[in-house]
Amino acid sequence: MKRWIEQRISRQVMTIFYILIALVTLTSIGTYFYTQQSIQETTVKLERISEQRARATDLFETWQSMQYELRGHVLLGERALLEEVRTAQTNIDEQTTWFEEQARNAEEVQFAEDARLLFSIYTTRVMPALEQYVIAKQAGEIDESFLQMRTVGQFMPKNETSTQTRFKLNSSSAADMSASIVDMESVFTDYRQNLNFQESELRDALSKQLVKAQWMWLLILLGALFILFVGLQPYILRLTNQLQTLMVNSERLASNPSATLIPIKPLQNEVGQLSKAFNEMATSLRTQQDQVDREREKTARILHTMRDSIVYTELETNERFVNSALFDLYEHPLPSTERGSLYPIAMYYPMFMNQIDDPERLNQFTKRAKEEGIFDETYTYTMQEGQKTIRMYAEPIDLQNERVGVIFVSRDITQETEINRLKTELVATVSHELRTPLTSILGFSELLKRRQLENTKRERYLDMIASETKRLERLVSDLLDVQKMEAGMSVPDFKVESLYDLLSDLLEIHAGSTEHHFFHFDCDESLFVAGDPAQLRQVFSNILNNAIKYSPNGGNVTVDVTCEGDTIQIGISDEGLGISEEDATRIFDKFYRSASEESKRIGGTGLGLAICKEIVQLHGGTISVQSQLGEGTTMIVELPMVDHVNEESSS
Repeated sequence: MKRWIEQRISRQVMTIFYILIALVTLTSIGTYFYTQQSIQETTVKLERISEQRARATDLFETWQSMQYELRGHVLLGERALLEEVRTAQTNIDEQTTWFEEQARNAEEVQFAEDARLLFSIYTTRVMPALEQYVIAKQAGEIDESFLQMRTVGQFMPKNETSTQTRFKLNSSSAADMSASIVDMESVFTDYRQNLNFQESELRDALSKQLVKAQWMWLLILLGALFILFVGLQPYILRLTNQLQTLMVNSERLASNPSATLIPIKPLQNEVGQLSKAFNEMATSLRTQQDQVDREREKTARILHTMRDSIVYTELETNERFVNSALFDLYEHPLPSTERGSLYPIAMYYPMFMNQIDDPERLNQFTKRAKEEGIFDETYTYTMQEGQKTIRMYAEPIDLQNERVGVIFVSRDITQETEINRLKTELVATVSHELRTPLTSILGFSELLKRRQLENTKRERYLDMIASETKRLERLVSDLLDVQKMEAGMSVPDFKVESLYDLLSDLLEIHAGSTEHHFFHFDCDESLFVAGDPAQLRQVFSNILNNAIKYSPNGGNVTVDVTCEGDTIQIGISDEGLGISEEDATRIFDKFYRSASEESKRIGGTGLGLAICKEIVQLHGGTISVQSQLGEGTTMIVELPMVDHVNEESSS
């Protein structure tokens, strides 16, 4: 029998269930009848108290009505009011009789006696006196106002032999008969207070009875449960221990499929079968989880190796996960060096969006992809105030024919865009710069070939051809210099040079090329720099040439050399056209030309200052510009200062 029961939990549970049902039913029925009887008795008492209170209130109101009607009769002398007084008198008599019949305790008996005594005194003494007073006043035997009634006392019946001492009636003045109202109100008030006190006691008793019944039911039920579980304790403990072990193993398996599980010795019932199935499931789950983790890690590592930035968005939760390339794109350190999974981006998303120049349009593009399923378009946007150009496209992620997410791929095309721009500018610049001198050379060559010219014109044409050829040579040289510097082939030959000698030679050469400019030079002869003399001459020659070229109206050209620590600052200023703030930020870019009309008329390749910047940086220095439109330009070159004596000794 025991083995048969242990093999089926349902039999055990049903047995316990039936026993519990029987115990709960018996205790509930007993408690119900006990509580029902207590409530019924108390309810009857409360209803009786409620009825007594209502009748006492009605009696008090009838008393007041009778007295007011009687006073009206005394004041006005109308018989109709006296009839209403008679009716009220009859009602008071009936109500007082009810209280006399229903009295069950000393308080109720005392109230009935007091009510009857007040009624007797009022009907036998007060009312006859007032009626006689009204008759005498109507007959003209007395003449006084109602509020005084000094003579009404003579109509009061004498009752000096009465043994009643509870209520006193002073008949020396009829105005004192109002004391009967006070006596009546005092009696009724005391009685109502007594009823309220009784009601409060009954309600307290009812609450205590209910609490007592609840405790009785609870104690009986707890006792039954205690007896029941004491008998079932060994089996229940064995069963619950195994279920608890299964729960602990489930939690461990849910948090970490590779966690160590507690060994379970299966029972012979369904719990044992469940334990056996759980162990088999755990083994299978571990194997599957290992495979899933391996595939997930492989996928994550593949995505992390991509140079394109990837953002995967869950459509249901709107969670976003990214690869490491996105943090590189936004120049933010990686949150973790572990690359076994993608990185959540929730805490970084607002910071990254602040770098987008037009986040609203980007959000519109991503919204179309997520909500409208539009994936046949790409979107190009800029970030960091135009410093980077990004191209994005979106692709859907579907699982079992259901769309679960969208992946956004972003590629940094800043360099490609810049290369395309430089190619365009190179073609445009080279085409323009080559066409002009080639046209001049071709034209003058044709003239020299086909015509017999005077020596003066021939010499002038040959000079023009030579000048345009030198112009072509400078253009080709600049292009070659840029190519060498970008390829790292331009290695400067460093020597110690006197900065004073270098600048004074250049100033002398450029001063001879113009008649409209005045040169000012201030430099300490003891300053020396280390560098390639040819490249340094190219830098300062280019700057001086620009100072002359971009101040077509002449003016002062100042070369001011100062020292600050171990740095030499060479400032070359002119009073020419000047440049705007926008042009000043890009003036050192290759092929960049100012958009102003004056600069376009002057011409140039846009390579000179780019070459100067590369040379200065190769020499460990910097170059910058300060300018305002119409007020001239100052180019500032900073180079490290060297000690001429130490450099020569080391040589």
